[in-house]
Amino acid sequence: MRALLSIAAVGLFLVACGPQTPGSVEPAPEAGPEPAQSRAVVGPILITFNEMGAGEINGATPLTVDRIKGHFPNAEVQRERNGEPDIITIRRPDGLRVDLHPGIDPKRVGRILGRGGPVVGPLGEELGTGWIAAGFTPDLCVRGQEGSALTLVCYRPGEPRLGYIFVLPDFEGPADSVLSEALLEKGARLSAFVWTAD
Repeated sequence: MRALLSIAAVGLFLVACGPQTPGSVEPAPEAGPEPAQSRAVVGPILITFNEMGAGEINGATPLTVDRIKGHFPNAEVQRERNGEPDIITIRRPDGLRVDLHPGIDPKRVGRILGRGGPVVGPLGEELGTGWIAAGFTPDLCVRGQEGSALTLVCYRPGEPRLGYIFVLPDFEGPADSVLSEALLEKGARLSAFVWTAD
């Protein structure tokens, strides 16, 4: 009997000293991704004109000062009553100059004129771009109307809503004369974008 007890005691001793199976240890919680930090805005905020509108403004945008201020929080947004219809102007310290005109529905934006500051076209065209760099030909353009007879408004094929307005500083008239390619190459400069909803 003592022999059996001795064998059992030695067996227990060996089991206790043998290799241990690790118990279920919960892994340390993984560090989650660091919270994303928003980038600081550096420099002017570009307003891109394209066939759909300008920035977040298009033909569905209500033509109200409060609504427009929501899109341009750091800008001076005013309604100018120069007769009918009213125009909303947007002015920002970085030089942004945008005018919003009503459309067929006077409560909605119908025309957007970008004539100053950080406004660009869909291909990155900037105000001041010359005729050759802009890549237009005279057949893609029409003369400006009334007081804008010394300008050309050009449209890319398949984009009838977005016009590129070129000034002609070296042109002396008459207003209805045909403009030569040489004159355009010499002096025509992109001075504004105009988007029309209708």
